[in-house]
Amino acid sequence: MTITEQIVHLSRVEFWLFFLLAAATALGAFYFAFRYISLARLIEDTPTTRIDFAQQGYVELNGTALPLDGSPLSAPLSGRECCWFRYKIEKKGNKSWRAVERQRSDQSFMLQDDTGSCRIDPEGARVTTRERTVWYGNNRFPGPMRETGNRLNKVTWRDILTQDIGLTNRYRYTEELILPQTPLYVMGMFKTLDEIDHRTNRAETVREILRLWKQDKASLLARFDRDRNGIIDQEEWQQARLAASAEGDQAYRQALNGEAPHALSDSGSSSQPFLISTLPQFDLVKRFKLLASGAITAFFIAGATGVWMFGTRLSG
Repeated sequence: MTITEQIVHLSRVEFWLFFLLAAATALGAFYFAFRYISLARLIEDTPTTRIDFAQQGYVELNGTALPLDGSPLSAPLSGRECCWFRYKIEKKGNKSWRAVERQRSDQSFMLQDDTGSCRIDPEGARVTTRERTVWYGNNRFPGPMRETGNRLNKVTWRDILTQDIGLTNRYRYTEELILPQTPLYVMGMFKTLDEIDHRTNRAETVREILRLWKQDKASLLARFDRDRNGIIDQEEWQQARLAASAEGDQAYRQALNGEAPHALSDSGSSSQPFLISTLPQFDLVKRFKLLASGAITAFFIAGATGVWMFGTRLSG
């Protein structure tokens, strides 16, 4: 029986199921084609600026990735020093690989060019990196992460009896990194801290100090209960607030010392995507255009399949 005959003899439910699947694939491919083309054009049309001359708002920057405060992260799977990581652990099933764990870092890092530095908050960013490693093993966690897991997780008899043993249980590890001193291209919402931001941050620091003092009631009473009645009255609490304010100002100044006055983060708008890439600008544009071409091809194939199925069904 030919494919055409099979289409004709499908039940109504089966036919509409396959037709709707083809239509959904075509619509999804069209959406991604439009999305990738829009990203490529946005990168091409947005002018690149330098950090100390950037205006407030959506900007495009080039520079070098550096760890925050000079303290690089340790990649959980490989243990390599990095500014940012993303990993995935997959387990081999009967027919395919199944993801059992995935994670990405959300700790800020620095971008530096010849004019200044800018703190990058990677939360919500679309990250593209050329530093991607894939390897295989027989354990759930390789290297340093396996040791950490064994140290932190309590092992029960049930775990021992049901643990994966033998060579048939294969795992695949995928790790993507942004390494220190790597050239970096970013697009996002640029902001310079102003006096309002400083006041807000100082107030948050003071509130955190007071919260910690409240948790240690004995120390709070010993320090501020002047009449020794076991109660912090309104006047004594005011003294505590003044002391916390002075301590908070000092702590905030120390934390701010050497910190970049600029920050780049997610705009929260789909029309202004947050992009971080270790690929040069032109290579990133080329990648998005290639993905758009693949999506357009899938759109025409799925669309043509749906039209052919519908026409065959009507003529049959």
